[in-house]
Amino acid sequence: MNLNDTIAAISSGNINQAISIIRISGPDAVNIIKKIFNGKIGEDKTITYGNIIDNNTNKIVDEVLVNWFIGTKNYTGEDTVEINAHGGIIVTNKILNLILANGARLANRGEFTRRAFLNGKISLDKAEAINSLIHAKTNTQAEIAISQFNSKDNDLIESLEQELLRIISITEINIDYSDYNDIEQMDKNKLYPLVNNLLKKIAIIINKSENASDVYKGVNVAIVGKPNSGKSSLLNCLLSKNKAIVTNIPGTTRDTIEGEFEINGVLFKLVDTAGIRETKDQIEAMGIEKSLAAIKEARIVIHMHDGFNFDEEEEKLIKKMSQGKQYISVINKIDTLTKKPNFLDKSFVYISAKNNNVWDLKSSLMRNYFNINFDDSDILYNTRKLSLLKQASLSLKEALKGLEDGFGPEVVILDLTKTWESLREILNKGHDNEALLDNMFSKFCLGK
Repeated sequence: MNLNDTIAAISSGNINQAISIIRISGPDAVNIIKKIFNGKIGEDKTITYGNIIDNNTNKIVDEVLVNWFIGTKNYTGEDTVEINAHGGIIVTNKILNLILANGARLANRGEFTRRAFLNGKISLDKAEAINSLIHAKTNTQAEIAISQFNSKDNDLIESLEQELLRIISITEINIDYSDYNDIEQMDKNKLYPLVNNLLKKIAIIINKSENASDVYKGVNVAIVGKPNSGKSSLLNCLLSKNKAIVTNIPGTTRDTIEGEFEINGVLFKLVDTAGIRETKDQIEAMGIEKSLAAIKEARIVIHMHDGFNFDEEEEKLIKKMSQGKQYISVINKIDTLTKKPNFLDKSFVYISAKNNNVWDLKSSLMRNYFNINFDDSDILYNTRKLSLLKQASLSLKEALKGLEDGFGPEVVILDLTKTWESLREILNKGHDNEALLDNMFSKFCLGK
């Protein structure tokens, strides 16, 4: 990435609107605007009025206001000019094309924010939080994103890193100076509880973070069960619209159908899957494969049974496939029951998707999300950080296994060092950020 380039993009989105904003940032921002603007060149943090002129034809393109941010005390940390134009797509793009023709380069996704990071105006954490705020779909997601602007995540990880560093230091001293009597001794019996205690701390953080992260990103929910058990009716009921075709013909849903709905600020991402059964229909079989994949990706699995038929073997199979996930077994069509079936004593949630009687199911969906304290300092909302913490956890587990298998400290230290490297990567210490930055800022909008 070349910080000597001057970049430009439409920051307000390329749509018809009342006012559009075209942003220019870089060392030649002022020189470029001088070529196409006939108004006064402003000082830092001023607004001036004038016209954008096509410097090839000398014709007026639009009447505009220009915001001037000169110097380093602004968002990107370099000269920035923002043109407020009338918001038509044609005129906005014409202004952008004039800017590009006079020396600017079209900005990449997220490049303005990336420059802000590289110029020390914002932290990487804040850059990621800004992107999360832009993409928030619920009030809760927006509030969490804003709270991350001044996150204390690094303090949490720093404490873990320091605790691990002490363990590594003592272990290395025992490896290098094992013959010395005046060093703190570290054998398996002392090392194991220290590593295990650190692993427990990390496990608590991961568990809290995964539940909170579900709210932050949206909770994946798979609706599974036999054909014609009411899965599509439930999807339509929860979404409050007819997205799935509902018939009494088994196997109507031959592919996964997706939709989103919200309960008390928590976004649930539903997947209505094809009924799982033996079939010779090639298209239906492909849908069933997608159903199995949806179960694997889900945090919550809703297993639908109708009120007339209950398959004990299917219940065991789906429950086994849902290990490690929240599993909700649902009896549908209770409005049609004339007598109590022999399986109603089991721990099911009872609904009538057809009659919108799904309150108990909604309560079950929210079970893990009622008591989350989003201000808890032991929660990581950042996907990258949480993934790295999971890597650290795996390395610690390998270290414990090594101790259990009788390996010496010179072997175990390798896994402890891997753990330390993962924690340092969370803190952006001692590694090349370029690939990380390319991946992260590519998720931003153009002009941000």
